[in-house]
Amino acid sequence: MFSNRVMPASRPEYKQTIEFLSLPEDRNDPLAFLARSGGAKVTDNFEVFCYPKTENGTFHLHFFAHGLRYLPQCSIERISEMKREDRIFLAHDFQNPFESDALLLRTRDNLIVGYCPSYLLDDMNEMRRYKGIEVCVERVNDESAPLQFRLLCRLIFPQMQNHRPFSSGNYAPVAAEIGSTIADLHVTFA
Repeated sequence: MFSNRVMPASRPEYKQTIEFLSLPEDRNDPLAFLARSGGAKVTDNFEVFCYPKTENGTFHLHFFAHGLRYLPQCSIERISEMKREDRIFLAHDFQNPFESDALLLRTRDNLIVGYCPSYLLDDMNEMRRYKGIEVCVERVNDESAPLQFRLLCRLIFPQMQNHRPFSSGNYAPVAAEIGSTIADLHVTFA
């Protein structure tokens, strides 16, 4: 399930992909690769993501901007101009026909540069009423990167009393019966 979602280090494009993902070259860490890349395959809708790291009362998480293939060329060109630490703003896209809770990622000059990944929507829509959510550019990859790896963002949001990320019903454990019941399967990445 997971091993075929990790690029082997022996592949010629491995080093460049590690660079796109902004991961350390000196560590061959399959879990970090999965957590950052999402482990996406065209054959299914399975996506891997990591639980946020905690630091000084805040959660920290990296994600790639989603939906870039639906953006106009001027947005892709604007992404290419962005620099590390540039601020990105969230905006509710309530008219989105596919996801009513969708959150746009936009620049200070109001150009759309992607969408917040679906797996973050429950928490971000819950948290957006509170101050302290920050999204900024971690890395912009050039045109040689696949579009899904073009804009790496860093999300920081406050730890809230009585709120745990990824705890809504959308993240309930998967149970299955195949001879015996798998009661609870959780995979988290540091």
